[in-house]
Amino acid sequence: MNLCLPAVFLPLLAAPAMGVFGTRAQGAVANLVLNVIVFGFTIAVFFGPGSGLIHADGLGMIFGVLTSFVSLMTALSNLSFVWGGNEVLSLRRWRVYHAMCQVVLGSTLLGLYADNIGLLWVAVEGATIAATLGVSLPRTASALEAAWKYFILGGVGIALALFGTMLVYLAAQPALGPGLPAMSFAALTEHASKLDGSLLTLAFVFLLFGYGTKAALVPLHGWLPDAYAEGPIPLTTALSTLMLNVALIAILRYRHLMQANFAGGGGALQPGVFLLTLGLASLLLTAFSLSRRRDARRFFGFSSVEHSGIAVFAFGIGGAAAIFGGLLHMLVHTLVKSALFQALMRGAALRGSAAPGNYGFSHLRGMVHSNKYTGWLLGACVFALTGLPPSGLFASEFIIISQTIQRDPYVSLPLGLGLVLCAVAIIRNIGPLVFGHAPPHTKHQKAGIGINLVGLQLVLAFMVAFAMPWFLLHSLSSVAAALQ
Repeated sequence: MNLCLPAVFLPLLAAPAMGVFGTRAQGAVANLVLNVIVFGFTIAVFFGPGSGLIHADGLGMIFGVLTSFVSLMTALSNLSFVWGGNEVLSLRRWRVYHAMCQVVLGSTLLGLYADNIGLLWVAVEGATIAATLGVSLPRTASALEAAWKYFILGGVGIALALFGTMLVYLAAQPALGPGLPAMSFAALTEHASKLDGSLLTLAFVFLLFGYGTKAALVPLHGWLPDAYAEGPIPLTTALSTLMLNVALIAILRYRHLMQANFAGGGGALQPGVFLLTLGLASLLLTAFSLSRRRDARRFFGFSSVEHSGIAVFAFGIGGAAAIFGGLLHMLVHTLVKSALFQALMRGAALRGSAAPGNYGFSHLRGMVHSNKYTGWLLGACVFALTGLPPSGLFASEFIIISQTIQRDPYVSLPLGLGLVLCAVAIIRNIGPLVFGHAPPHTKHQKAGIGINLVGLQLVLAFMVAFAMPWFLLHSLSSVAAALQ
């Protein structure tokens, strides 16, 4: 039984109906109900991974559950966002918003479960179009500018990825001939040493920049801060976690093809140098950019550039342990960043509105004066991004740094420098954000029961890093060993 199919197609088939029928409140409830069902299916996928064009391997299973869980937490937070009137949209735009949330979820799961390089491209393109429409919904000048920037840069990226996909298909012809087998990741991996190494290297360059655009790697990261700042914040949560992961996993899968071809004498170059270069560039650019951000959503958008760079850097180091560290980093970052944006939404709502434009650090400072619990949780989320103990990201970064010192010590210095500078830039904002002088007329308010979702995700991030269940440890270790 292939339980991937209902997990992928239920949200995609429900999206058109949500775009036509229902009030804004009914759309939020329907969004939540669909996410609960999809979450159940992604868990059931472990017992029915299926086969064919759409099926789940170990990597897809792990990140499929993570994707649906984060979507579920976002859907729960979305209820208060919608009912609180934080976004002034017409009924038509509310319907489009909820429909696009489902398209992003379905497309993301399709990208994780697709065993076909063409389907992977379609999934990423579908999520890009949905996210672009979502970012443009406020219809302000800045929102439209952000949507166009995302559309143009995303279009360039997806065009590069399409050309790279075609080159991979051509590189597979000597081994697999024409047809679907030449587009299957499983078949390509099995015959990796027989692929045309020169074509595969050329394809990897296009794919790295193509999917690297979606993963917000330097130099094609320019869309991300604006898209994070201008769209409805529940959609920002999806952008900052779900879509980045799909792009990073696509890069990891193609990196494995390149490495296997190189090891088998197929003529491809080692992919490590490409990945190390983009990973370090992303990390160092973020380190020198964070101190200039005054809007919290843009600030933490640049933080996502940093963490994408760290994951890609780990893939470039290579070896089972480094890839394990990179995947662990993606898992923990997804949980922490999702919790952070939900905490920001709750904090902005306490200060009047969670609509875009209300996330300046000066507006959010002194959050404990509005609600102590929210202020402490927000501070914990921000601190967790630094990678300092006891943050869950400390575990993944420690693994990556130790493997870098063992395998490629010369790049450990810029890696350490970038991590320290990013941590310092983030720490500087914790004190004012939590304990600073609050804006005049700030009153203490109740945050609502939904704020507990933030604490739940922080606890899960800590447990994944420091008390990982044995079945997850075994699964993630097996995936890392297979992809080294």
